[in-house]
Amino acid sequence: MTAESTPFTRLVDRIRDIGVALHRDTLLRNARCNAPSAKRTVKQLPALDAKKRRSAIVLSAGPSIRRKKQIDRLLAFGYEGSIIAADGAYAACLRAGLIPDFVVTLDPHSTRLIRWFGDPHFERSLAKDDYFSRQDLDVDARKNAIKRNLDDFELINRHAPRTKAIVASSAPENVVARIAEAGFETYWFHPLVDDPTKPGSITRALYEIQPLPCISTGGTVGTAAWVFAMQILKPEVLAVAGMDLGYYADLKIEHTQTYYELLTEVDGDVERVKDYFVHVEFPLTRETFFTDPTYFWYRKNFLHLAKRAPMRTLNCTEAGTLFGENIDCVSLDEFFARSKEPALG
Repeated sequence: MTAESTPFTRLVDRIRDIGVALHRDTLLRNARCNAPSAKRTVKQLPALDAKKRRSAIVLSAGPSIRRKKQIDRLLAFGYEGSIIAADGAYAACLRAGLIPDFVVTLDPHSTRLIRWFGDPHFERSLAKDDYFSRQDLDVDARKNAIKRNLDDFELINRHAPRTKAIVASSAPENVVARIAEAGFETYWFHPLVDDPTKPGSITRALYEIQPLPCISTGGTVGTAAWVFAMQILKPEVLAVAGMDLGYYADLKIEHTQTYYELLTEVDGDVERVKDYFVHVEFPLTRETFFTDPTYFWYRKNFLHLAKRAPMRTLNCTEAGTLFGENIDCVSLDEFFARSKEPALG
């Protein structure tokens, strides 16, 4: 976590510009396409009951969600607060018998994101892209991908009406169609991509297409879900889990999400690519994890938002790289205890 200039830090500094160049046209195209579907905004959500207002937890899809059995523990505890799932964690919740109150989707990718809701053209998507088969941290899903997709498709169709979908205008057309087909009740927002007061702002262009509320996302759906919970649901106690923003030390770097992209930075030199990973000790467990420039940038964004947040965040991931100002790293059991404390006031 050094501030000195290295290949790692120089790439981190470029990630925002890379993302803007890569996604600008797609964000605007998707927003135009989605405008007729965006009939309700996140500000029109029904009021929560007292238990749901008392506490909330955001479940992201980091490897700890499985390794720490966090979904099973939520069920065993009988947690009664609000549950907000990032899209990548939603089907895992359903498989375990946990029905989230909300699922958030953000990413504009036209073929990968549909997987989280059950891809009706899964085999065709799989043949064109090895993203999941190469690095999916859920080994069972990698080995039985086609059956898992079919099972998730049917499971989501059965339970979607019990979960409200929080959908970014950036979502691809096929994801929006699948969400509607499954029967989710949808509420919309724009991703706050940049400063809308500056010339050439993407956020301003999105808002001019349709005046939806704008939510800071930090570049990732997990952070977007956390901001949604904090700004829209406004619970007294807010936690995150599965928010690793990095990898367990036993994972081979070639299985990380951006390994191929990082190889291009070093002209395919498998030794030099190691310079683009840094190791971090997680303060709660003293375990060592590692992260790449993209996840480090996501972490940096989360910490920037957390520092300015109106409330402290409980990080119950019990692993990973996310720690810093205004974040308390605690066990999931500690969060359960706090969620049972008498309401403030």
